[in-house]
Amino acid sequence: MNERRSHDGAEGSGGAPRRVAEVRAADEVRAENARLDAALLAEAESFDPARLTAAPDGEWSAAQVLAHLGEFPRFFAGELRRWQADPSAPIGRTHEHPVRLAAVESPADVHSELVAAVRSAFAELAGVLDALTDDDVEAKTENVKYGPEPLSAFFDRYVLGHKAGHLEQLQGLR
Repeated sequence: MNERRSHDGAEGSGGAPRRVAEVRAADEVRAENARLDAALLAEAESFDPARLTAAPDGEWSAAQVLAHLGEFPRFFAGELRRWQADPSAPIGRTHEHPVRLAAVESPADVHSELVAAVRSAFAELAGVLDALTDDDVEAKTENVKYGPEPLSAFFDRYVLGHKAGHLEQLQGLR
């Protein structure tokens, strides 16, 4: 696999920067997630299918970004469900996670399939966020990479900031 820039400029995940305001209440998490989902779906649906596989040097193609958007919300929905069942369970992942790598190494090349996967993944994560409380947002967690931190850091890093970065990335691929 060709290494590509990650969200923070390191090698590995496509160059999407993270820019999102830190959230502190469950309603804020849900509202920002819904806003980002709507914007990402609008970008995905309007993306020119003929340009899906075009990628600037060292960056992901739109197909890779969309495949990732169809994968990571499901993974993090699962992490949240696991944390809700056992708040001591470590959550998160690294760039080397095999499911993540597989999604971007061999993305589908049919625009409608990619968009459908994104829509489904977003709905799954939104469903998990529906049960979120304000106390949950500030609850302490154990991140597999960063150690002890509040769940708000998980949302900022893996959900909201992640989506915001990929929104900018898709817009740049137009």
